[in-house]
Amino acid sequence: IRAIEKCGWKQDDVCVVSGIGCSGRFSSYVDFNTVHTTHGRTVAFATGIKLANPDKHVICVAGDGDAMAIGGNHTIHAARRNIDINFIMINNFIYGLTNSQTSPTTPQGMWTVSQKAGNIDPTFDACEVIKACGASFVARETMLDPKKLEKI
Repeated sequence: IRAIEKCGWKQDDVCVVSGIGCSGRFSSYVDFNTVHTTHGRTVAFATGIKLANPDKHVICVAGDGDAMAIGGNHTIHAARRNIDINFIMINNFIYGLTNSQTSPTTPQGMWTVSQKAGNIDPTFDACEVIKACGASFVARETMLDPKKLEKI
């Protein structure tokens, strides 16, 4: 919210889109135009909102499962299209809402409720995937230092 304020964006010119999952309540915590949509479709909704309102600032918030698994196709094509959406992926390495099931970003060997012997699949590096799709700006930062996040 501080970053939005520093950008000088008006409250009515911002739309926050979030889906079902670990990031799903994000849109309920902010006082902007918001859309809480279905799992894996956050980027698709954000794309439609941006195309219908090109002068507005669209912020899409999704978890790693939402962004890289069920909604992965929407995410890679949005990165390829570069249509000026601010996309925030909250990566907790699991499907947090469904009691710790394996996601595409789960580190190989990590125990989850769906792979008790450890994740056998190679891990997606979300930043590398999005860069390979052609996104114009990609950054990675921890939520432990909010001041750094503001600068991104």
